[in-house]
Amino acid sequence: MKRISFKEKLSLVIFGIFLSVILLEAGLRIAGSIVFFLQERHNHVSFNQNEYPILCLGESTTALGGEDSYPSELEALLNAQEKTKRITVINKGIISTTSNYILAHVEQNLDIYKPQMVIVMMGINDRAYLQDLNKVLWWEDFKLFFKDFRVYKLAHLLYGHITHRIKEIKAPAQAADLSQESDDNYQVVEDFLKHIVTANFDQFSAHMSASVQYEKNQQIPQALQEKESASQSLLKAASACVELSKRFRQEGLLLEAQKILTQATIFAPKSTDVFQEWGELYLAQKNTAQALQAFQTAFVLDPKNSSVLLGLAHAYYQEHNDNAYIVYTKYLQSKPHDYWGFIEIAQWLKENKHDELALVYLNHAIEIEPLFDQAYTDLGQILDEMGQYQKEESFYLKEIALHSQSFRLYQALAQFYQKQGKEELAKEYFQKAAGRQMPEYCPATLVNYSLLLDKILSRHIKVIVMQYPLREIGILKNYLGQRHDVIYVENRQNFKQALSNGGYSQYFKDNFAYDFGHCTREGNGLIARQLTEVILKNE
Repeated sequence: MKRISFKEKLSLVIFGIFLSVILLEAGLRIAGSIVFFLQERHNHVSFNQNEYPILCLGESTTALGGEDSYPSELEALLNAQEKTKRITVINKGIISTTSNYILAHVEQNLDIYKPQMVIVMMGINDRAYLQDLNKVLWWEDFKLFFKDFRVYKLAHLLYGHITHRIKEIKAPAQAADLSQESDDNYQVVEDFLKHIVTANFDQFSAHMSASVQYEKNQQIPQALQEKESASQSLLKAASACVELSKRFRQEGLLLEAQKILTQATIFAPKSTDVFQEWGELYLAQKNTAQALQAFQTAFVLDPKNSSVLLGLAHAYYQEHNDNAYIVYTKYLQSKPHDYWGFIEIAQWLKENKHDELALVYLNHAIEIEPLFDQAYTDLGQILDEMGQYQKEESFYLKEIALHSQSFRLYQALAQFYQKQGKEELAKEYFQKAAGRQMPEYCPATLVNYSLLLDKILSRHIKVIVMQYPLREIGILKNYLGQRHDVIYVENRQNFKQALSNGGYSQYFKDNFAYDFGHCTREGNGLIARQLTEVILKNE
Protein backbone atom coordinates (compact mmCIF):
# COMPACT_ATOMS: atom_id res chain seq x y z
CA MET A 1 0.00 0.00 0.00
CA LYS A 2 1.41 3.34 -1.03
CA ARG A 3 2.40 5.57 1.88
CA ILE A 4 0.89 9.04 1.97
CA SER A 5 3.58 11.69 2.02
CA PHE A 6 3.66 14.52 4.54
CA LYS A 7 2.91 16.99 1.75
CA GLU A 8 -0.19 15.03 0.77
CA LYS A 9 -1.33 14.81 4.42
CA LEU A 10 -0.91 18.54 4.81
CA SER A 11 -2.91 19.14 1.61
CA LEU A 12 -5.72 16.90 2.89
CA VAL A 13 -5.80 18.73 6.23
CA ILE A 14 -5.93 22.12 4.50
CA PHE A 15 -8.65 20.88 2.15
CA GLY A 16 -10.61 19.50 5.13
CA ILE A 17 -10.38 22.82 6.96
CA PHE A 18 -11.39 24.72 3.82
CA LEU A 19 -14.36 22.39 3.23
CA SER A 20 -15.42 22.70 6.88
CA VAL A 21 -15.34 26.48 6.66
CA ILE A 22 -17.41 26.41 3.47
CA LEU A 23 -19.96 24.06 5.02
CA LEU A 24 -20.10 26.16 8.19
CA GLU A 25 -20.54 29.32 6.12
CA ALA A 26 -23.37 27.66 4.19
CA GLY A 27 -24.96 26.44 7.42
CA LEU A 28 -24.81 29.89 8.97
CA ARG A 29 -26.38 31.46 5.90
CA ILE A 30 -29.15 28.85 5.91
CA ALA A 31 -29.71 29.44 9.62
CA GLY A 32 -29.85 33.18 8.92
CA SER A 33 -32.45 32.56 6.24
CA ILE A 34 -34.53 30.49 8.68
CA VAL A 35 -34.36 33.24 11.29
CA PHE A 36 -35.34 35.75 8.61
CA PHE A 37 -38.25 33.52 7.52
CA LEU A 38 -39.53 33.14 11.09
CA GLN A 39 -39.22 36.85 11.68
CA GLU A 40 -41.12 37.58 8.47
CA ARG A 41 -43.80 35.08 9.46
CA HIS A 42 -44.18 36.94 12.75
CA ASN A 43 -44.25 40.30 10.98
CA HIS A 44 -46.84 39.38 8.38
CA VAL A 45 -50.00 40.09 10.30
CA SER A 46 -53.24 41.62 9.12
CA PHE A 47 -53.71 45.17 10.37
CA ASN A 48 -56.98 46.91 11.03
CA GLN A 49 -57.92 50.51 11.69
CA ASN A 50 -57.67 50.06 15.46
CA GLU A 51 -53.97 49.16 15.24
CA TYR A 52 -50.98 51.50 15.14
CA PRO A 53 -48.06 49.84 13.28
CA ILE A 54 -44.48 50.89 14.10
CA LEU A 55 -41.66 49.65 11.85
CA CYS A 56 -38.17 49.09 13.35
CA LEU A 57 -35.24 49.11 10.90
CA GLY A 58 -31.71 48.07 11.78
CA GLU A 59 -29.17 45.26 12.04
CA SER A 60 -28.56 42.53 14.61
CA THR A 61 -28.85 45.04 17.46
CA THR A 62 -32.51 45.34 16.43
CA ALA A 63 -33.14 41.82 15.11
CA LEU A 64 -31.76 39.59 17.87
CA GLY A 65 -33.45 38.62 21.11
CA GLY A 66 -36.86 37.35 20.07
CA GLU A 67 -39.24 38.33 22.88
CA ASP A 68 -36.29 40.04 24.55
CA SER A 69 -35.49 42.27 21.57
CA TYR A 70 -36.13 45.97 22.00
CA PRO A 71 -39.04 45.98 19.43
CA SER A 72 -40.83 43.23 21.38
CA GLU A 73 -40.28 44.96 24.73
CA LEU A 74 -41.37 48.26 23.18
CA GLU A 75 -44.62 46.71 21.95
CA ALA A 76 -45.41 45.34 25.43
CA LEU A 77 -44.65 48.66 27.14
CA LEU A 78 -46.71 50.73 24.69
CA ASN A 79 -49.70 48.40 24.87
CA ALA A 80 -49.58 48.57 28.67
CA GLN A 81 -50.05 52.36 28.34
CA GLU A 82 -52.36 52.54 25.32
CA LYS A 83 -55.98 51.53 25.86
CA THR A 84 -57.78 52.84 22.76
CA LYS A 85 -55.79 51.04 20.05
CA ARG A 86 -53.30 48.20 19.81
CA ILE A 87 -49.67 49.00 19.00
CA THR A 88 -47.95 46.55 16.66
CA VAL A 89 -44.16 46.83 16.50
CA ILE A 90 -42.65 45.18 13.42
CA ASN A 91 -39.04 44.00 13.78
CA LYS A 92 -37.28 44.38 10.43
CA GLY A 93 -33.79 44.17 11.86
CA ILE A 94 -31.55 42.00 9.69
CA ILE A 95 -28.39 40.34 10.99
CA SER A 96 -25.13 41.60 9.37
CA THR A 97 -26.91 44.02 7.05
CA THR A 98 -25.72 47.51 6.10
CA SER A 99 -27.37 50.88 5.68
CA ASN A 100 -27.15 50.39 1.89
CA TYR A 101 -29.42 47.34 2.14
CA ILE A 102 -31.83 49.04 4.55
CA LEU A 103 -32.09 52.04 2.22
CA ALA A 104 -32.61 49.84 -0.85
CA HIS A 105 -35.54 47.97 0.76
CA VAL A 106 -37.22 50.73 2.75
CA GLU A 107 -39.91 51.51 0.16
CA GLN A 108 -40.78 47.83 -0.11
CA ASN A 109 -41.18 47.63 3.68
CA LEU A 110 -43.29 50.78 3.74
CA ASP A 111 -45.57 49.29 1.07
CA ILE A 112 -45.97 45.99 2.93
CA TYR A 113 -46.43 47.17 6.50
CA LYS A 114 -47.85 50.68 6.01
CA PRO A 115 -46.41 51.97 9.31
CA GLN A 116 -47.46 55.19 10.97
CA MET A 117 -44.02 55.49 12.57
CA VAL A 118 -40.54 54.20 11.66
CA ILE A 119 -37.68 53.71 14.15
CA VAL A 120 -34.24 53.38 12.60
CA MET A 121 -30.89 52.59 14.21
CA MET A 122 -28.27 51.69 11.60
CA GLY A 123 -24.67 52.08 10.47
CA ILE A 124 -22.64 49.84 12.77
CA ASN A 125 -21.93 47.33 9.96
CA ASP A 126 -21.04 49.93 7.35
CA ARG A 127 -17.48 49.70 6.11
CA ALA A 128 -15.11 52.43 7.26
CA TYR A 129 -13.19 52.92 4.03
CA LEU A 130 -9.85 54.72 3.84
CA GLN A 131 -9.87 58.47 3.19
CA ASP A 132 -9.02 58.13 -0.50
CA LEU A 133 -11.10 55.34 -1.99
CA ASN A 134 -9.07 55.38 -5.20
CA LYS A 135 -5.93 54.42 -3.29
CA VAL A 136 -7.28 51.51 -1.26
CA LEU A 137 -4.68 48.73 -1.32
CA TRP A 138 -5.60 45.32 -2.59
CA TRP A 139 -5.20 43.68 0.81
CA GLU A 140 -7.64 46.20 2.30
CA ASP A 141 -10.19 45.03 -0.27
CA PHE A 142 -9.40 41.43 0.64
CA LYS A 143 -9.84 42.10 4.36
CA LEU A 144 -13.19 43.80 3.75
CA PHE A 145 -14.28 40.88 1.54
CA PHE A 146 -13.19 38.35 4.19
CA LYS A 147 -15.00 40.23 6.97
CA ASP A 148 -18.30 39.77 5.11
CA PHE A 149 -18.22 36.01 5.76
CA ARG A 150 -20.59 34.73 8.44
CA VAL A 151 -17.79 32.48 9.77
CA TYR A 152 -15.57 35.50 10.40
CA LYS A 153 -18.37 37.37 12.17
CA LEU A 154 -19.18 34.32 14.30
CA ALA A 155 -15.50 33.90 15.24
CA HIS A 156 -15.23 37.60 16.04
CA LEU A 157 -18.27 37.46 18.34
CA LEU A 158 -17.05 34.25 20.04
CA TYR A 159 -13.59 35.75 20.55
CA GLY A 160 -15.06 38.88 22.11
CA HIS A 161 -17.34 36.85 24.36
CA ILE A 162 -14.62 34.39 25.44
CA THR A 163 -12.01 37.05 26.18
CA HIS A 164 -14.60 38.98 28.15
CA ARG A 165 -15.35 35.86 30.23
CA ILE A 166 -11.63 35.05 30.70
CA LYS A 167 -11.03 38.52 32.10
CA GLU A 168 -13.86 38.00 34.56
CA ILE A 169 -12.46 34.59 35.62
CA LYS A 170 -8.81 35.66 35.86
CA ALA A 171 -9.46 38.87 37.74
CA PRO A 172 -12.62 38.49 39.84
CA ALA A 173 -11.41 41.00 42.37
CA GLN A 174 -10.74 43.58 39.69
CA ALA A 175 -14.07 42.87 38.02
CA ALA A 176 -15.83 43.30 41.33
CA ASP A 177 -14.07 46.60 41.86
CA LEU A 178 -15.12 47.85 38.43
CA SER A 179 -18.74 46.74 38.66
CA GLN A 180 -19.31 47.81 42.27
CA GLU A 181 -17.07 50.85 42.53
CA SER A 182 -19.96 53.28 42.62
CA ASP A 183 -21.79 51.18 45.24
CA ASP A 184 -19.39 49.31 47.54
CA ASN A 185 -16.45 51.71 47.56
CA TYR A 186 -18.75 54.68 47.84
CA GLN A 187 -20.51 53.02 50.78
CA VAL A 188 -17.17 52.25 52.45
CA VAL A 189 -16.15 55.91 52.29
CA GLU A 190 -19.56 57.03 53.53
CA ASP A 191 -19.41 54.61 56.48
CA PHE A 192 -15.88 55.74 57.28
CA LEU A 193 -16.95 59.40 57.35
CA LYS A 194 -19.84 58.55 59.65
CA HIS A 195 -17.40 56.69 61.89
CA ILE A 196 -15.18 59.79 62.03
CA VAL A 197 -18.15 61.93 63.08
CA THR A 198 -19.18 59.51 65.85
CA ALA A 199 -15.62 58.86 67.08
CA ASN A 200 -14.72 62.55 67.26
CA PHE A 201 -17.96 63.44 69.01
CA ASP A 202 -17.24 60.73 71.57
CA GLN A 203 -13.75 62.18 72.02
CA PHE A 204 -15.29 65.64 72.44
CA SER A 205 -17.52 64.32 75.25
CA ALA A 206 -14.56 62.61 76.92
CA HIS A 207 -12.38 65.74 76.74
CA MET A 208 -15.19 67.90 78.14
CA SER A 209 -15.74 65.47 81.03
CA ALA A 210 -12.04 65.54 81.79
CA SER A 211 -12.04 69.34 81.63
CA VAL A 212 -14.84 69.55 84.21
CA GLN A 213 -12.94 67.20 86.49
CA TYR A 214 -9.72 69.24 86.20
CA GLU A 215 -11.63 72.44 86.98
CA LYS A 216 -13.06 70.84 90.14
CA ASN A 217 -9.51 70.01 91.18
CA GLN A 218 -8.35 73.56 90.40
CA GLN A 219 -6.05 72.25 87.64
CA ILE A 220 -6.76 75.12 85.25
CA PRO A 221 -3.97 74.51 82.62
CA GLN A 222 -5.04 70.86 82.23
CA ALA A 223 -8.70 71.93 81.98
CA LEU A 224 -7.87 74.44 79.24
CA GLN A 225 -5.89 71.79 77.36
CA GLU A 226 -8.84 69.39 77.48
CA LYS A 227 -11.17 72.11 76.21
CA GLU A 228 -8.80 72.78 73.29
CA SER A 229 -8.71 69.07 72.50
CA ALA A 230 -12.52 68.97 72.68
CA SER A 231 -12.71 71.90 70.24
CA GLN A 232 -10.36 70.13 67.80
CA SER A 233 -12.50 66.98 67.97
CA LEU A 234 -15.61 68.98 67.06
CA LEU A 235 -13.78 70.58 64.11
CA LYS A 236 -12.79 67.13 62.83
CA ALA A 237 -16.38 65.91 63.21
CA ALA A 238 -17.62 69.03 61.37
CA SER A 239 -15.15 68.44 58.51
CA ALA A 240 -16.42 64.87 58.11
CA CYS A 241 -20.00 66.17 58.13
CA VAL A 242 -19.15 68.69 55.40
CA GLU A 243 -17.65 65.93 53.26
CA LEU A 244 -20.72 63.75 53.80
CA SER A 245 -23.02 66.64 52.94
CA LYS A 246 -21.07 67.28 49.76
CA ARG A 247 -21.42 63.64 48.70
CA PHE A 248 -25.18 63.63 49.41
CA ARG A 249 -25.56 66.90 47.49
CA GLN A 250 -23.72 65.52 44.46
CA GLU A 251 -26.03 62.48 44.51
CA GLY A 252 -29.05 64.78 44.52
CA LEU A 253 -30.00 63.80 48.10
CA LEU A 254 -30.49 67.40 49.18
CA LEU A 255 -32.56 66.73 52.33
CA GLU A 256 -29.95 64.29 53.66
CA ALA A 257 -27.24 66.84 52.83
CA GLN A 258 -29.13 69.54 54.74
CA LYS A 259 -29.55 67.34 57.83
CA ILE A 260 -25.87 66.45 58.09
CA LEU A 261 -24.81 70.04 57.36
CA THR A 262 -27.05 71.30 60.18
CA GLN A 263 -25.12 68.96 62.46
CA ALA A 264 -21.83 70.37 61.13
CA THR A 265 -23.03 73.90 61.92
CA ILE A 266 -23.67 72.91 65.54
CA PHE A 267 -20.18 71.42 65.76
CA ALA A 268 -18.41 74.37 64.10
CA PRO A 269 -20.60 77.50 63.87
CA LYS A 270 -17.71 79.65 62.58
CA SER A 271 -16.20 77.31 60.00
CA THR A 272 -15.51 78.64 56.50
CA ASP A 273 -15.97 75.14 55.04
CA VAL A 274 -19.39 74.77 56.67
CA PHE A 275 -20.69 78.07 55.28
CA GLN A 276 -19.17 77.36 51.87
CA GLU A 277 -21.00 74.03 51.71
CA TRP A 278 -24.23 75.78 52.79
CA GLY A 279 -23.71 78.09 49.80
CA GLU A 280 -23.27 75.15 47.40
CA LEU A 281 -26.30 73.39 48.87
CA TYR A 282 -28.49 76.49 48.55
CA LEU A 283 -27.35 76.88 44.92
CA ALA A 284 -28.38 73.27 44.27
CA GLN A 285 -31.78 74.11 45.83
CA LYS A 286 -32.05 77.24 43.62
CA ASN A 287 -32.18 79.37 46.78
CA THR A 288 -29.90 82.15 45.53
CA ALA A 289 -30.55 84.67 48.33
CA GLN A 290 -29.47 82.29 51.08
CA ALA A 291 -26.57 81.03 48.95
CA LEU A 292 -25.27 84.59 48.72
CA GLN A 293 -25.52 85.03 52.50
CA ALA A 294 -23.67 81.78 53.12
CA PHE A 295 -20.85 82.56 50.68
CA GLN A 296 -20.56 86.14 52.00
CA THR A 297 -20.21 84.80 55.55
CA ALA A 298 -17.58 82.31 54.37
CA PHE A 299 -15.74 85.14 52.59
CA VAL A 300 -15.69 87.29 55.75
CA LEU A 301 -14.27 84.33 57.68
CA ASP A 302 -11.59 83.66 55.01
CA PRO A 303 -11.20 86.44 52.36
CA LYS A 304 -8.28 84.62 50.66
CA ASN A 305 -10.15 81.38 50.01
CA SER A 306 -10.38 81.15 46.19
CA SER A 307 -13.03 78.41 46.19
CA VAL A 308 -15.28 80.64 48.32
CA LEU A 309 -14.79 83.44 45.77
CA LEU A 310 -15.78 81.11 42.93
CA GLY A 311 -18.89 79.98 44.83
CA LEU A 312 -19.82 83.62 45.48
CA ALA A 313 -19.37 84.37 41.76
CA HIS A 314 -21.70 81.47 40.91
CA ALA A 315 -24.32 82.81 43.33
CA TYR A 316 -24.17 86.31 41.82
CA TYR A 317 -24.29 84.73 38.34
CA GLN A 318 -27.42 82.76 39.26
CA GLU A 319 -29.02 85.94 40.64
CA HIS A 320 -28.10 87.92 37.48
CA ASN A 321 -26.19 90.35 39.68
CA ASP A 322 -23.47 92.60 38.18
CA ASN A 323 -21.24 91.82 41.18
CA ALA A 324 -20.56 88.48 39.46
CA TYR A 325 -18.01 90.18 37.18
CA ILE A 326 -16.21 91.84 40.12
CA VAL A 327 -15.97 88.58 42.07
CA TYR A 328 -14.89 86.58 38.99
CA THR A 329 -12.03 89.04 38.34
CA LYS A 330 -10.95 88.82 41.99
CA TYR A 331 -11.06 85.03 41.76
CA LEU A 332 -8.98 85.00 38.56
CA GLN A 333 -6.37 87.19 40.23
CA SER A 334 -5.89 84.40 42.75
CA LYS A 335 -6.17 81.66 40.09
CA PRO A 336 -4.65 83.18 36.91
CA HIS A 337 -4.34 79.80 35.16
CA ASP A 338 -7.89 78.53 35.68
CA TYR A 339 -9.02 77.87 32.11
CA TRP A 340 -12.64 77.20 33.09
CA GLY A 341 -12.75 80.34 35.22
CA PHE A 342 -12.05 82.39 32.09
CA ILE A 343 -14.69 80.42 30.19
CA GLU A 344 -17.27 81.20 32.89
CA ILE A 345 -16.56 84.93 33.09
CA ALA A 346 -16.70 85.13 29.28
CA GLN A 347 -20.07 83.38 29.34
CA TRP A 348 -21.37 85.90 31.89
CA LEU A 349 -20.08 88.81 29.78
CA LYS A 350 -21.69 87.36 26.66
CA GLU A 351 -25.07 86.96 28.38
CA ASN A 352 -24.85 90.56 29.56
CA LYS A 353 -24.00 91.93 26.08
CA HIS A 354 -20.31 92.67 26.76
CA ASP A 355 -19.13 90.74 23.70
CA GLU A 356 -15.84 92.57 23.08
CA LEU A 357 -14.66 92.00 26.65
CA ALA A 358 -15.80 88.37 26.49
CA LEU A 359 -13.55 87.88 23.44
CA VAL A 360 -10.59 89.17 25.47
CA TYR A 361 -11.15 86.58 28.19
CA LEU A 362 -11.66 83.76 25.68
CA ASN A 363 -8.43 84.64 23.91
CA HIS A 364 -6.71 84.50 27.28
CA ALA A 365 -8.22 81.05 27.92
CA ILE A 366 -6.83 79.90 24.55
CA GLU A 367 -3.37 81.11 25.59
CA ILE A 368 -3.63 79.08 28.81
CA GLU A 369 -4.85 75.82 27.21
CA PRO A 370 -4.48 75.92 23.40
CA LEU A 371 -5.43 72.22 23.13
CA PHE A 372 -8.86 72.63 24.78
CA ASP A 373 -11.57 73.53 22.25
CA GLN A 374 -14.32 75.05 24.43
CA ALA A 375 -12.89 78.57 24.17
CA TYR A 376 -12.65 78.30 20.36
CA THR A 377 -16.30 77.35 19.91
CA ASP A 378 -17.48 79.98 22.43
CA LEU A 379 -15.43 82.64 20.63
CA GLY A 380 -16.86 81.65 17.26
CA GLN A 381 -20.39 81.80 18.66
CA ILE A 382 -19.83 85.37 19.87
CA LEU A 383 -18.48 86.41 16.47
CA ASP A 384 -21.59 84.87 14.93
CA GLU A 385 -23.93 86.80 17.23
CA MET A 386 -22.00 89.99 16.46
CA GLY A 387 -22.60 89.37 12.74
CA GLN A 388 -18.88 89.14 11.97
CA TYR A 389 -19.35 86.16 9.66
CA GLN A 390 -16.24 86.57 7.53
CA LYS A 391 -14.09 86.84 10.64
CA GLU A 392 -15.86 83.81 12.15
CA GLU A 393 -15.24 81.64 9.10
CA SER A 394 -11.60 82.72 8.92
CA PHE A 395 -11.15 82.00 12.63
CA TYR A 396 -12.55 78.44 12.35
CA LEU A 397 -10.49 77.63 9.25
CA LYS A 398 -7.30 78.88 10.92
CA GLU A 399 -7.90 76.90 14.12
CA ILE A 400 -8.84 73.75 12.18
CA ALA A 401 -5.50 74.01 10.37
CA LEU A 402 -3.75 74.20 13.75
CA HIS A 403 -5.94 71.62 15.55
CA SER A 404 -7.00 69.17 12.86
CA GLN A 405 -8.19 66.50 15.31
CA SER A 406 -10.78 68.63 17.11
CA PHE A 407 -14.18 67.36 15.96
CA ARG A 408 -15.91 70.27 17.78
CA LEU A 409 -14.18 72.82 15.53
CA TYR A 410 -15.31 70.95 12.40
CA GLN A 411 -18.80 70.71 13.87
CA ALA A 412 -18.89 74.42 14.69
CA LEU A 413 -17.80 75.34 11.17
CA ALA A 414 -20.39 72.96 9.70
CA GLN A 415 -23.11 74.63 11.79
CA PHE A 416 -21.85 78.02 10.61
CA TYR A 417 -22.15 76.96 6.95
CA GLN A 418 -25.59 75.47 7.64
CA LYS A 419 -26.81 78.82 9.01
CA GLN A 420 -25.33 80.55 5.97
CA GLY A 421 -27.31 78.25 3.66
CA LYS A 422 -24.17 76.57 2.31
CA GLU A 423 -25.54 73.04 2.58
CA GLU A 424 -22.78 71.24 0.65
CA LEU A 425 -20.03 72.78 2.78
CA ALA A 426 -22.07 72.04 5.91
CA LYS A 427 -22.40 68.37 5.01
CA GLU A 428 -18.71 68.16 4.14
CA TYR A 429 -17.66 69.46 7.55
CA PHE A 430 -20.25 67.43 9.44
CA GLN A 431 -18.75 64.35 7.77
CA LYS A 432 -15.25 65.44 8.74
CA ALA A 433 -16.44 65.99 12.29
CA ALA A 434 -17.94 62.50 12.36
CA GLY A 435 -14.65 61.02 11.19
CA ARG A 436 -12.80 62.67 14.05
CA GLN A 437 -15.28 61.89 16.78
CA MET A 438 -15.87 58.26 15.83
CA PRO A 439 -13.32 56.83 13.36
CA GLU A 440 -15.47 53.73 12.78
CA TYR A 441 -18.46 55.88 11.77
CA CYS A 442 -18.63 55.54 8.00
CA PRO A 443 -19.47 58.84 6.23
CA ALA A 444 -21.61 56.86 3.77
CA THR A 445 -23.96 56.11 6.67
CA LEU A 446 -24.76 59.80 6.99
CA VAL A 447 -25.68 60.00 3.30
CA ASN A 448 -27.83 56.87 3.54
CA TYR A 449 -29.62 58.24 6.61
CA SER A 450 -30.47 61.42 4.73
CA LEU A 451 -31.81 59.52 1.71
CA LEU A 452 -33.76 57.16 3.99
CA LEU A 453 -35.46 60.06 5.75
CA ASP A 454 -36.37 61.64 2.42
CA LYS A 455 -38.16 58.45 1.33
CA ILE A 456 -40.03 57.95 4.60
CA LEU A 457 -41.01 61.60 5.10
CA SER A 458 -42.32 61.82 1.53
CA ARG A 459 -45.11 59.49 2.71
CA HIS A 460 -45.86 61.69 5.76
CA ILE A 461 -44.69 59.05 8.23
CA LYS A 462 -43.10 59.99 11.56
CA VAL A 463 -39.49 58.88 12.05
CA ILE A 464 -37.39 58.24 15.15
CA VAL A 465 -33.66 58.33 14.45
CA MET A 466 -32.03 56.42 17.31
CA GLN A 467 -28.37 56.17 18.29
CA TYR A 468 -26.68 53.04 19.65
CA PRO A 469 -26.12 52.65 23.41
CA LEU A 470 -23.35 54.82 24.92
CA ARG A 471 -22.86 56.85 21.74
CA GLU A 472 -23.70 60.51 21.15
CA ILE A 473 -26.23 61.44 18.50
CA GLY A 474 -24.89 64.97 17.96
CA ILE A 475 -23.02 64.33 14.70
CA LEU A 476 -26.00 62.54 13.15
CA LYS A 477 -28.47 65.15 14.36
CA ASN A 478 -26.38 68.04 13.07
CA TYR A 479 -25.85 66.40 9.69
CA LEU A 480 -29.51 65.55 9.15
CA GLY A 481 -30.79 68.79 10.68
CA GLN A 482 -34.14 69.59 12.23
CA ARG A 483 -36.91 68.12 10.10
CA HIS A 484 -40.63 68.00 10.61
CA ASP A 485 -41.81 64.63 11.96
CA VAL A 486 -38.24 63.51 12.84
CA ILE A 487 -37.38 62.79 16.50
CA TYR A 488 -33.82 62.07 17.67
CA VAL A 489 -33.25 59.61 20.51
CA GLU A 490 -29.95 59.03 22.29
CA ASN A 491 -29.17 56.03 24.50
CA ARG A 492 -26.10 57.40 26.24
CA GLN A 493 -27.16 58.75 29.61
CA ASN A 494 -29.62 55.96 30.37
CA PHE A 495 -26.93 53.30 29.76
CA LYS A 496 -24.22 55.26 31.60
CA GLN A 497 -26.53 55.55 34.60
CA ALA A 498 -27.40 51.84 34.45
CA LEU A 499 -23.75 50.78 34.13
CA SER A 500 -22.84 52.88 37.15
CA ASN A 501 -25.19 50.69 39.19
CA GLY A 502 -24.60 47.30 37.53
CA GLY A 503 -21.97 45.33 35.65
CA TYR A 504 -21.40 45.46 31.88
CA SER A 505 -22.60 41.87 31.38
CA GLN A 506 -25.96 42.75 32.91
CA TYR A 507 -26.77 44.93 29.89
CA PHE A 508 -24.59 43.55 27.07
CA LYS A 509 -23.89 40.02 25.83
CA ASP A 510 -20.61 40.98 24.13
CA ASN A 511 -18.62 44.02 23.03
CA PHE A 512 -18.56 43.56 19.26
CA ALA A 513 -18.58 47.34 18.70
CA TYR A 514 -15.82 47.86 21.31
CA ASP A 515 -17.72 50.46 23.32
CA PHE A 516 -21.00 48.50 23.36
CA GLY A 517 -22.44 45.16 22.23
CA HIS A 518 -25.64 43.20 21.61
CA CYS A 519 -28.03 43.91 24.45
CA THR A 520 -29.38 41.50 27.02
CA ARG A 521 -33.04 41.62 27.99
CA GLU A 522 -32.17 44.33 30.54
CA GLY A 523 -30.25 46.36 27.94
CA ASN A 524 -33.06 46.15 25.41
CA GLY A 525 -35.42 47.14 28.21
CA LEU A 526 -33.48 50.38 28.67
CA ILE A 527 -33.89 51.15 24.97
CA ALA A 528 -37.59 50.23 25.00
CA ARG A 529 -38.32 52.41 28.04
CA GLN A 530 -36.50 55.35 26.48
CA LEU A 531 -38.52 54.97 23.27
CA THR A 532 -41.81 54.52 25.14
CA GLU A 533 -41.28 57.80 26.96
CA VAL A 534 -40.44 59.63 23.73
CA ILE A 535 -43.34 58.14 21.74
CA LEU A 536 -45.95 58.89 24.43
CA LYS A 537 -44.59 62.42 24.80
CA ASN A 538 -44.88 63.07 21.05
CA GLU A 539 -48.28 61.48 20.40
